[in-house]
Amino acid sequence: MAIITLTTDFGLKDHFVGAIKGALFSEIESVKIVDISHDISPFHIHEAAYIIQNAYKSFPDGTVHIIGVDSELNPENPHLAIYMDNHYFICADNGILSLLTSEINPEKIVEINIHDRFPTNFPVLDVFVKVAAHIVRGGTLDVVGKNITDIKKLTGLRPVVTKNDSQIIGNVLYIDNYGNVVTNITRKFFESI
Repeated sequence: MAIITLTTDFGLKDHFVGAIKGALFSEIESVKIVDISHDISPFHIHEAAYIIQNAYKSFPDGTVHIIGVDSELNPENPHLAIYMDNHYFICADNGILSLLTSEINPEKIVEINIHDRFPTNFPVLDVFVKVAAHIVRGGTLDVVGKNITDIKKLTGLRPVVTKNDSQIIGNVLYIDNYGNVVTNITRKFFESI
C-alpha cells in the first residue's frame, strides 16, 4: 500500500487538511495517509525542515511526502517534485529542500509545470495531490515537470562564536510539545570550539 505523508502549517481548525485527504482518497482509494504535523508555525521553513528531517527516514522507501509550508505559487517559489534518498518530496522551492539536502544529493528534481490543467487557488490540494497520485500510480517525474538542477538555497542558521570564544550565539529552531528547545548549536559544533 502506498504511503503519502502530510506536513503543513495549515493547523487543524479549518477545512484544509480534510480537503487534501479527501482529494487523495478520491485519487487513490487504497492510499495510507500519515500526518507528520500540521502545527508547523506559519511559513516557518526551518521548523518544517527540522520536523521532516527527523521523520522521513522512518518511512519505507518510495513514500511520497507532501510539504505544504509557504506553498503559494509565485515566480520566486515555483513548485518542485524531488526524488532523494529513495523518497519523493513535493513542495514549493522556498528553500526547504536545501535544508533537507545538505547531506544528501537529490537524484532527480523537476519544476512542476502542470498548473494550467487545474485551478491553483490552493496548490497543495489542486496540484500537489495530483502529482502525488501520479507518483503512487508508478508515473515518472518527467511527466509532471521539467528537469532542473538548481534549487533555492537557504543556509541553515549558523551559530556564531564571539571573538574571544567565550560565547556561542545560536537560534531556536523548534520547541517540542514537552517544552524541549532545539537549537542550531549541534553537539559536533559545540565540541569543536
